[in-house]
Amino acid sequence: MATRDMSEWRTSISQVVSNEREEKIIVRGHDLDDLIDDLSFAGMMFLMLQGRKPSPDQTRVLDALLVASMEHGIAPPSMVARCFASYGTSIQAAVGSGIQAFGDRMGGLGEQMARAMVECLADIADGPPPDDKTLEGRAAKLVAEIMARGERVPGFGIPLHGMDPRAPKVLAIAKAQGTYQMYCRFGEAIGAELAKARGGRAVPMNLDGVSAAVALDLGFSWRATRMFLLTPRSVSMGAHFLEEQEQDTTWRHIPADQIDYQE
Repeated sequence: MATRDMSEWRTSISQVVSNEREEKIIVRGHDLDDLIDDLSFAGMMFLMLQGRKPSPDQTRVLDALLVASMEHGIAPPSMVARCFASYGTSIQAAVGSGIQAFGDRMGGLGEQMARAMVECLADIADGPPPDDKTLEGRAAKLVAEIMARGERVPGFGIPLHGMDPRAPKVLAIAKAQGTYQMYCRFGEAIGAELAKARGGRAVPMNLDGVSAAVALDLGFSWRATRMFLLTPRSVSMGAHFLEEQEQDTTWRHIPADQIDYQE
């Protein structure tokens, strides 16, 4: 097989047309002017990532997920944005740095859960919908494997809440719109098995877990999962940056008397 010429670029995402006869932008085979008339932001995100237009039900569910993911208080990424505002930096530096604060321990757990789900159900994903017993068995195996490694099951539990208040609402909308399918069912089966493994103490699915299940049922790759947090949360970080600017703070820091200096 010949080595590909790395100076050659290929894309099926977009084409810019500019000549004597026309000026237009083609996105995934559609004229952008038509998409402006036809799609919401969530619908456009769906088209960009999957290469096809979503149904109205799919658009509604993705929109719900993006709304639910937009804000969660002054968490570390928004703290970064507010600190940047107090230091006199630009909004793009603040938002970019806040996004970079997300990692495998915070912000990436949905991706970890989505990948685990896909790998666990890979051999049955293209067949008829599995029954509850099959999903329960796969969930028990997955939970046991993760706990045997001494790890926490990603996508379950949250420090700030006894139960993540966002997760049930997004799942309810997915059910109402008919997109609650195999992966959402599997997510809830994992939660039930996790509770059994912990002696009956429930560890509810959080928004990361719901994001994984909902995104997979919408047809997205597990690799795209972080996009459904990073995209809306960038708006949140911008809002925190602007509010901090309006408050005219200077040099956000940790007071010296709150630091435990050790020799």
